[in-house]
Amino acid sequence: MDYTVQNQPNAGKLISSLRNTGYDSYSAIEDIIDNSIDAHARDIHISIETVQGNLRIMIADNGFGMNHDILDQALRLGSISDKSEISDLGKFGMGLCTASISMAKRLEIVTKEKGGEYLYSCQDLDDIVTKNAFIKILRRAIKPEIDIFDSMISGNSGTLIVMTKVDKLSDTNTSQFATTLSKSIGQIFRKFIDSGIKISINKKIVESIDPLFLNDEGTQVYSDELYELPLRMTSGKKESIQVKIIILPEYSTEKNRQLKIGVNSQGFYVLRNNREIASATTLGLWAKDPHANRVRIELSFNASLDDIFGVRFNKNGVSVNQGLMDFLKQEIGGQITSVIANLKRIKRSDPEAQIDHSDAEDVIAKKAKLLMTPEAKIEKRSSREVKGETIVLEKDNKVEYERKNFREIKTSPQGMGARFESSSMGKEGVLYECFQEGKIIIVRWNTDHPFYERIILANKDDKNIVSGIDYLIFSLASAELKSSNDDNMELLINIKAIMSSNLRSLLS
Repeated sequence: MDYTVQNQPNAGKLISSLRNTGYDSYSAIEDIIDNSIDAHARDIHISIETVQGNLRIMIADNGFGMNHDILDQALRLGSISDKSEISDLGKFGMGLCTASISMAKRLEIVTKEKGGEYLYSCQDLDDIVTKNAFIKILRRAIKPEIDIFDSMISGNSGTLIVMTKVDKLSDTNTSQFATTLSKSIGQIFRKFIDSGIKISINKKIVESIDPLFLNDEGTQVYSDELYELPLRMTSGKKESIQVKIIILPEYSTEKNRQLKIGVNSQGFYVLRNNREIASATTLGLWAKDPHANRVRIELSFNASLDDIFGVRFNKNGVSVNQGLMDFLKQEIGGQITSVIANLKRIKRSDPEAQIDHSDAEDVIAKKAKLLMTPEAKIEKRSSREVKGETIVLEKDNKVEYERKNFREIKTSPQGMGARFESSSMGKEGVLYECFQEGKIIIVRWNTDHPFYERIILANKDDKNIVSGIDYLIFSLASAELKSSNDDNMELLINIKAIMSSNLRSLLS
């Protein structure tokens, strides 16, 4: 078939649409850093400053620099470039253009190869939209451009990126933005920083941040294995992935907060060519659970597996295909299940895992007169209950109560009060049980229910949250006990069962 007519895109519409391609300003700058590392730069300087009221972002590196032909490609969408699947970080030739336009309208480049001349190129989105054409400047650099290049780059080669007309920065507080950017770069490029590459932001060195805490003597490497994938690439080559399963040390609650160890940070940290592209994702291998907060897994692969891992051009996240998902479940799913199960056992045997409900019990006792509660009952219960509870003994046809591990309950002057307990009732059990001992309303949490694990246990050190939830469940328990009779007993049981089931589904 003969094609005789070119089908050029509408430049103005397309370039405006490409400003919204999934980048935030942090990942955009990190994508530009990829180019610096691919150019073998050892020093990368980032400057974020306001000049005459206008924000300017500059990224300078001492890499190989570019010649005329490479610079011509650099400001094209889908530029032609030779990338190594084993070591290079760039992808699809889209990074520099799409990254820069996601936050700035004007992009300038000054570059120099060793022994070569200073070159300059520029694109301005306002000009592209006005003229509705993909246009740019490409020429030798002039003295002011050379001067700013030399002021930021020492050596015989390098590249300077200058972004102005910055109108879509993720955080307009530039000091705050720089701090967040430093932490993000420190984690994403930690392997490169540890290998000696220096990255600085406003003259402050970026320190590497290891989410696996491998330098902490308390960190346990559960396994570190190379897995050959059950597939063959079109080249006929077999590919492998490296998986390292880590169990973090048991820190104090305060240190966990400082180090941001929690539900949101557990999971896989995925590295593509040693550059992190996804963090704290379970890849569908387990539902996030507070008991797995100490589980971190580093998964490394090279760029030849991009399609299988669903890597996008902005290198921000993965979407693994079903074949890889099944392989991971088969090879490491059992290990992860064992690790989490063991951490659960440790947590349940740990006295610190017990929840303090005393604040809620105190408030309920003080406000007993204002509360709508059931009438006092003396309830005969089964012959044996869980540890720390009433044991009912029958002697000479009289009921007597013996208390094991007695804990004093705060009550009102009239003897009204509440006691919160916990017991294992199974994952399919109701969220809580309730009953009365005289004027004391007892609420027993089900420790196996996901709500207890993910909400109560996860916030055990925040008394405001625990007490607030205790008040809610106490109120439900009071309503249940006050309203319960032979006619509606089944209805109340069904309501609680449906509530427990829905919460289980939502939190699992």
